[in-house]
Order: sequence, then C-alpha cells, then structure tokens
Amino acid sequence: MTASEPTALARLPLVSAVVPCLNRAGFLQETLDSILGQDYPALECIVADGGSTDGTLDILKGFGARLQWFSRPDGGPFDAIEAGWARARGEILTWLNADDTWEPGAVRRAAEYFLSHPEVDVVYGAVGGVDERGRRVWWGPAQAWNLERAVLECDHVINQPGTFVHRRAVMAAGPLYRGWVHDQDLWIRIALNGGRFAALPEHLANGRIHAANRGMDLTTVLPAKRALIERTLADPRLPRAIARQQRRALSNVAVRGFHYLKPGRPRDWWTGLRLLGSAIREDPTNGPHALAELTRLLVRRARRDVGRNRP
Repeated sequence: MTASEPTALARLPLVSAVVPCLNRAGFLQETLDSILGQDYPALECIVADGGSTDGTLDILKGFGARLQWFSRPDGGPFDAIEAGWARARGEILTWLNADDTWEPGAVRRAAEYFLSHPEVDVVYGAVGGVDERGRRVWWGPAQAWNLERAVLECDHVINQPGTFVHRRAVMAAGPLYRGWVHDQDLWIRIALNGGRFAALPEHLANGRIHAANRGMDLTTVLPAKRALIERTLADPRLPRAIARQQRRALSNVAVRGFHYLKPGRPRDWWTGLRLLGSAIREDPTNGPHALAELTRLLVRRARRDVGRNRP
C-alpha cells in the first residue's frame, strides 16, 4: 500500500447494503458472493433475516466476519430493510433481495458517480431479469426518472436491484412504506422532496424471476400499486398538472396489471378482461390505450411462449 492509498480510501463513501432474507437458502450464497466479491473496499453488508428455517443461517455463519447478520421475525422485507439500515453506517444506502445479484463493479460505478456528482440523491443502472438457473429472460434498461410517468402510468421507472440512494434522501423521505411496492413508493417520495436522479447505462444488477417471488404476483402487487397512486395523488407536493389527471392515473393502475398476466394460464385471459373493464370504468377516454396495451402484451407473450416450446 502506498502512502496515498489510505487517504484515497478515506475519501470513498461507505456503501451499506442490506439483504432482507427469509428462507432463500437456494439463492442466498450467490447473492452474497456477488456483494462480497465487489471491487470496492468501502462496503458493508448486513443480512436481515426474518427467522429462516431452511439452512439460511448455516450459510450466513459460513461467511464469518465478512458480513453482519441477525435473525428474528419481522413484518416483511420493508421491516427487514429498515432494521438493517438502522445498523448501517454508510453514506450510501441500498438493499439487494436475497435472490438477486450485483454485476461485478456495480458498487464502484455507483460510488464513483456519487463522488463526481455530489448533488445526486439516487443512482441506478440497467437490470436483467433471470430465472432460477440464472438465464436472462428479461431486460430492464436504466431509463431517465420521470415523475409524471411514475404516477400517471403507475410505472416503477427504476429497477430496484441496481439502485443506490444517498442517506440524506432516505432520511428526508422518512421510513419505508410498510407494504408492497415500498421501493416505488420511496422513489416517488424522494422525487416529491426535490431529489435528483441519475440513470447509468451500465448493467449493474439482476433480479430473480421465479414462482415464489411475491413481487410478481398480481393479487399482491396490484392493490398495493393502487394504494400508492391514491396516496400520491393526495400529496400536496404533487404538481397540479399531474394531480388533476386522477382518473387517468387510476385507469392506468389496471393497465399496469396487464404486465403480470401469463397467457399460458387460461384464467389470466379472464383477469385481463376484468382489468380492461376496470380501466375503462375509471377513465372511458383511456379505453383505446388500455385495449391496445392488453392486446400487445398478450400477443407478445404468447409468441414468446410458442417460441420456447418449439422442438
């Protein structure tokens, strides 16, 4: 180590990564390896386990002092993340679910951007969706943050696994919402506080897409998204140009539900028709858009499924 290296290290912002976990022994090793294998020295990893019984604790013990962890019952991933952040010392906060992974160099790239752009509050990159075997089945490029789109189209805009947030923005926004889509809720609250966002073109992370992921379950996610949009529309900080389009925003919550349908399940075609009816009832003028979006998604996914089943 040269004489200048300790000084350079002291200048690096500490990044605190919390891993909320409950019975994810099948994926956890890969997740933690992707964190602890980062080429960024100012990084702490805290696993907040909700009381796993599947061998998760044995995996955690195997990492020794390389990570911090605790295990106790909690109310869900939002509680676990908050508990982990309460122990965290970092200037930059993030979380990575226990079945997701970071790409090599992800933390360094985000930290470098924060260092060169101290006014930025949220840095995020592209995220790949992978199946149980790690094969990419979806791609989420990093798109520029847009509050109008986030509210009127009920769009996450930002893919959470590749996201890093300055502590000041988290503190200003307040505790995570104690319910699903807590990440989308956080982005909107940071934006309403005047937070600044930066989208990086690099591939920073991968999100796991599998049957046990409740974030992919329509009956779990859609009511949470509607509640989020209703809360946001009632927030006095929301620009009036967006707030006065309440009917369009609530109609597009139903349209957003189309993205969770699986054409291979016959019941999902009926679910799609019910969602279409909801979208039109909320805003009849949004009917053509809703019908076009439903048709586009079902046809595209049906073609994809046919392609997968070809000999």
